[in-house]
Amino acid sequence: MKQLTNPRELRGLAILSQPETIIQISKNEWDVRSQSKDAYYRVTRTFVKGRDAQHLHDWTCTCPDHTTRNIVCKHIYSVQFSLKLKGDVELEATEKAIERAEPKITCPYCKSENIVSRGKRKNMKGDVQVYGCKNCQRRFTRELGFNRMKHTPEAITLTLDLYFKGLSDRKIVDHLKQFHKVSVVHTTVIRWIKKYLALLGKYAEKNKVNVGNIWHSDETTVFIKKEDEKRYYQWIWNVMDAKTRYLLACQVTEERYVKDAQKALKQAKSVTNVRPDAIVTDGLQAYNTAIKAEFYDPHAFIQNPHIRLKDFETKPNNNILERLNGTFRERTKVVRSFDNSIGAIEFAAGMQTYYNYIRPHQGIGGLTPAEMAGIQIDLTGNRWMTMIGLAIK
Repeated sequence: MKQLTNPRELRGLAILSQPETIIQISKNEWDVRSQSKDAYYRVTRTFVKGRDAQHLHDWTCTCPDHTTRNIVCKHIYSVQFSLKLKGDVELEATEKAIERAEPKITCPYCKSENIVSRGKRKNMKGDVQVYGCKNCQRRFTRELGFNRMKHTPEAITLTLDLYFKGLSDRKIVDHLKQFHKVSVVHTTVIRWIKKYLALLGKYAEKNKVNVGNIWHSDETTVFIKKEDEKRYYQWIWNVMDAKTRYLLACQVTEERYVKDAQKALKQAKSVTNVRPDAIVTDGLQAYNTAIKAEFYDPHAFIQNPHIRLKDFETKPNNNILERLNGTFRERTKVVRSFDNSIGAIEFAAGMQTYYNYIRPHQGIGGLTPAEMAGIQIDLTGNRWMTMIGLAIK
């Protein structure tokens, strides 16, 4: 793997990761703390007219490295990096218009879109819309993911919502009976959850999402039932975009090595249209090699986007991912443990869908991360029903 060619860039990132090392004096002046003594150096940016678009500023610093060698020093790099990363974690969401796209109805037999309405028929769930295909002359009803299910889609999606909000399967049974006159046993609730977790897990993040340039990565534990062991840990790796709060990756692994960290980073890279300027992580050593392997670019402004935190107070910090891990624990403390790793994988995929599409996020003005990321799905009304219908298609 190719290493950083300029060690001053790496030292500049190290300066940026320390608290109170860069103080902005004016629009074009900064004081940067020395790493070797108790002093500050003045970094100045000067606008230069008549140059091409990539060289609009001259940078100077009062440190000996710049004044004697006339090169870009680590203090200048640290200011440039801080400007590049400005407005990441604490960025307030702005209102944005979300396009609504209603999925087209197609014939399940010939795939034609030449469809007309043929009235309605009644069943135990109520009125069901019937369609007719003008090409093959067949009639059909839309497959929304609830065909041949005894209970209504509303009862099933309510079960899913209560499950991800932290209720146990027996409490869900009690709620359905008390308030909705739906009598089921707890094994039915478990069967519904497994069925639709598997379905939503197959709804891969195929849409390219519009995200910001600051990502966060962290891992949390989940318990798996294993013979002859009371507590067997596996790891859930989460990668989140700071601007939209979109959960880019949610992967389950048995270990915390480099190959495990790369698994989550590869998934995050596959669903985005940008290369991040920074990936904020804790002190886990596996991230050092994994992020370089996936994102190192010698031609980029920031060649290695990894920012490794030393404490929770330094900005950018990893607090938004710690909050996400808390949301996961709200659910896993009720489950206590999963039957096997497949159950944990299905749970992680379901949580990713829930977090991105279902759960409103107060940090982005009550929108869902999917809305902030510009995914064209009508998420008004029963979001669970919308997502299940899309997964079925």
